[in-house]
Amino acid sequence: MNTNHNSDTPDGEPEASPTASKNLKDSGIKRLFWSTLLLAAGLALFLSAGFWQLDRAAQKRAFITSFNDATQTPALSAPVDTNAGEMLYRRFSLRGNYLPQRQVLLDNMVSEGEVGYQVLTPFKLDTELGGQVLLVNRGWAKGTADRLQLPNVDVANNAREVRGRLAYLPAPGIRLDAPLPDVTSIKWPLPMTWPTTAQISTLLQKPLLEWQLLLDDDQPDGYRRNWQPEIMRPETHLGYAVQWFSFAALALIIYTLLHFRSARKRRETNT
Repeated sequence: MNTNHNSDTPDGEPEASPTASKNLKDSGIKRLFWSTLLLAAGLALFLSAGFWQLDRAAQKRAFITSFNDATQTPALSAPVDTNAGEMLYRRFSLRGNYLPQRQVLLDNMVSEGEVGYQVLTPFKLDTELGGQVLLVNRGWAKGTADRLQLPNVDVANNAREVRGRLAYLPAPGIRLDAPLPDVTSIKWPLPMTWPTTAQISTLLQKPLLEWQLLLDDDQPDGYRRNWQPEIMRPETHLGYAVQWFSFAALALIIYTLLHFRSARKRRETNT
């Protein structure tokens, strides 16, 4: 009687064929290639986002410093130059008179946790200052639960001098343009949500300078005023930067652990 003996290995288990070993090696190389490529793309994304947030934090610190420095500078009494973008946040002392018949209330403005309105009153400059009209933001006025009951924002139209700093109107992250109301049917003061200077100019039927003047705290006929730059704080950007760098470190750690385990399995298979 013939007896067949398995002579492939001493313990009776068949050896891995050269073809199987080659396929296993090729598969490992492919996984290493694609995982390394994915890691490189992830690191590029995470690190670039982190450094971008650091750059934004530096820009915001410089902006806040400029904003605070402008507070300490003497108020300018020169005419407001419509091309003077470098005058943004500079303080001005302007002579003229309010045009209180047509005022705009910036709706859904929050101050100290309360919702209300910022009061925009057109102000006509004296002739020697150019005679133009700009919006003076007289501060935040509290609203009521009844949306139809608006705050009383009356102000005299006598000649006066106002002091404040130039700023652009607040703007949303995404602006959804809505049709403007019919000028002939408007009841003033008019509540508006995120209007542009051009839109207000159309409703007032008067050309406006592109800025608003944020009325100083010590000026009369104003409301609650605590002007601060409407920007994301540098600390928030730093927090986002730490998050992105953490993602990069985590991706690198996971990559290292997975390939360490894969290499160990390959060594065990080969032995």
